Amino acid sequence: MKGFCEQLGLPEGHVFVIGEAGSNWRMGTPERDLKMGFELIDVAVDAGCDAVKFQVYRPETVYVPNAGGSDYLAQNGISESITDIFRDLSMPYEMIPQLAERCRDRGIVFMASAFSVRDAGQVDPHTPVHKVASYEISHVRLLEYLASTGKPLILSTGACDPEDIEIALKCLGDAGGGGVCLMQCTASYPAEVASLNLLALSTLAEQFGLPVGLSDHSRDPVLAPVMAVALGARVIEKHYTLSNLLPGPDHAFAVEPAELKTMVAAIRQAEQARGSGVKEVLPAERELRFYARRGLQVTCRVEPGAVLEEGVNFDILRPGKQRLGIHPRMIEHVGGRRATRRIEIGDGIQEGDYE
Repeated sequence: MKGFCEQLGLPEGHVFVIGEAGSNWRMGTPERDLKMGFELIDVAVDAGCDAVKFQVYRPETVYVPNAGGSDYLAQNGISESITDIFRDLSMPYEMIPQLAERCRDRGIVFMASAFSVRDAGQVDPHTPVHKVASYEISHVRLLEYLASTGKPLILSTGACDPEDIEIALKCLGDAGGGGVCLMQCTASYPAEVASLNLLALSTLAEQFGLPVGLSDHSRDPVLAPVMAVALGARVIEKHYTLSNLLPGPDHAFAVEPAELKTMVAAIRQAEQARGSGVKEVLPAERELRFYARRGLQVTCRVEPGAVLEEGVNFDILRPGKQRLGIHPRMIEHVGGRRATRRIEIGDGIQEGDYE
């Protein structure tokens, strides 16, 4: 089975950027919901994202009936029970193909995190890649189904420990799953910068030998994504909205359209800045390498037979437009030798110019 990046067809060094629309499509009526979904897709396209991702769930297959309210949501002014919130934000299945068609028309990948096997069955025909939310990492039936599709899988690891990840990967492997990308994620909304633990990207990559990415819940549009790219992330996911003032649980911490565009531009620059990792003389350095690197250069005309003396007729200098001399490590070897040819001022001493 191909690896995640190969299976998804990612070019070398390209970071797959997912605009997370989540539940931010919900506006109150089917017509307004679909219109908002289309607008969110258009925003992600305009920003330069590779994919736009929604969420598909039903309250009865996520929480127990008497789960009660969430302290996190209550602190943000949302007092309804989690069951009522999930019921209100449940995407109608008939909306999925409409959003997927809009994505195809706009040339962007459609994605949706599914929270049950039934949800996943509705999403699967419309996406080339699946995403598992952090709290679904232990949903073995969902993992088994997604693995059975053979499609690449993005697995978020918020609020997880290494054992949680190992169990999930074994489940996916046993079910014959495709390539996997592990997402570092802090399951807090918004996530404080100090809680992001971006060095875990390197730890995950080393421990599990898989591509890694960042599902970023911080409010800053640039800091964490750019740092993650520098640390090797191949996927970046970020919640976005049309406005932070819209009602709903995910609007307040999401980035707005201009910020999403800024984020993608910064990621593309970070891709270029990251480079190959090979330490070498780069094309951009070659001219100054020969202009400004020091060598043994003569400081006045030296006639054949003249004694080469440091500080008198040669020194360790930058050649500028003149020919670069031999490496200064040879200075003790050259000093006191006689020149074998006339060496003009500024010229670099070469092997064979002394005896």
